[in-house]
Amino acid sequence: MKTHLIRIGICSIVFLTTTSFYFQSVQYFVQFRIMAVPDSESAKEVDEKMSSKAGILDSRTDYITSTYFCLLSADADYAREDFENWFAKMGYSISCYSRGMQNVDMMISPHVLKNCVEENGEH
Repeated sequence: MKTHLIRIGICSIVFLTTTSFYFQSVQYFVQFRIMAVPDSESAKEVDEKMSSKAGILDSRTDYITSTYFCLLSADADYAREDFENWFAKMGYSISCYSRGMQNVDMMISPHVLKNCVEENGEH
């Protein structure tokens, strides 16, 4: 009986550890087109401001393709409107917003994203 309880305890610990690791490792990505990032210094400023937001693990702004990419922790529940507001405060507008689960959903190539046109006609 004691051996049976020990096995159940060990199996429970392994299950809980594995489940906890899975949920901690889940990350999301957000990417979109930014209108008119003028230079590398401006791109760095965007990344610094965005990296300071809770739950944003990595922020990358490409001024050459005018695209933005960031990794979010599983508990960061930001919507398109959040990004629109943040970027508007920095003087930028965004389009072609995309969000997905890292290593599950397909990302859009920056070269495709830079030419994206939304259905409402925005570039």
